[in-house]
Parts: sequence; C-alpha cells; structure tokens
Amino acid sequence: MQFIPSNEIKVSVLPEQRPWVCSPDMIRRMVQREDTIAFDIWEEKQLVGFAMLRKFQEGEWFLWEYMIAGEQQGRGYGRKALRELIRLMKTQYGMHTMTTTYIWGHAVAARLYESLGFEQTDVVDEPDCHEVNMVLHCPQE
Repeated sequence: MQFIPSNEIKVSVLPEQRPWVCSPDMIRRMVQREDTIAFDIWEEKQLVGFAMLRKFQEGEWFLWEYMIAGEQQGRGYGRKALRELIRLMKTQYGMHTMTTTYIWGHAVAARLYESLGFEQTDVVDEPDCHEVNMVLHCPQE
C-alpha cells in the first residue's frame, strides 16, 4: 500500500456511513492546520481510502478520519491499511501513541481497532455525542 500526502478527501463511504465522517469541506479546512497530515491510501493503482491525523505532542497522534471507499469495503483493505499506517507513523513520524474514536455501536470499527491492539479508554456520552475513545501504545523497535 502507498500513502500519498493529500489536502482533500477523494473517496466516499457508503450512504449509511456518512454521519460517521467529517464533511469534505471540514476535511479541507482541517488539513490546512500545521498539526494535521492526511493521506490518500492506494493499493497498487487503485485509490482505496483516506486517513487524516492530528499531532497532539511529540510522538502522540490522533487518527481523526480513517475510511475505506464504499466500493472497496469488505476486501481487507481497512485492516491492512491501518496496520501499514501505524508502521509508517512509527518509522517516519516517531509515533509512540495513537488515539482515535468511533461512534458507539459501530461494531465494525470496534473490531478493527481492537484487532490491531487499540484499547478502550472511556466513553463520551453526551446529548450530541456518543463516542468510544481508544488508544494504541506503540513500543519503539
């Protein structure tokens, strides 16, 4: 897989998944921040996904957006790309901790993150937000 720096999202998720991701306009604004990086995710010559991360402090990154294109889902790209993204962030950006969230009840996201070693830290349960916070500690090799 290849991770090509990006300044906008070029893939779309399935219609029922749209509430789980930021709008393209919001993503365009967020990638302009100095503490944010984004990647188009390619498998050979096929664009399959998008990832956007925000740096909190040295070695600590928040996986802000992570998605596999709707038409590419169910082919194993999600796990493969996230595993390789973690490796990239460790080797090229010195990451030792990655955090992320998912919408409570999103079982596919929960299984994906847990399968790669993320652990639940807490649940945000507010009137307009019901998210699960996750963390991955990455020992340096």
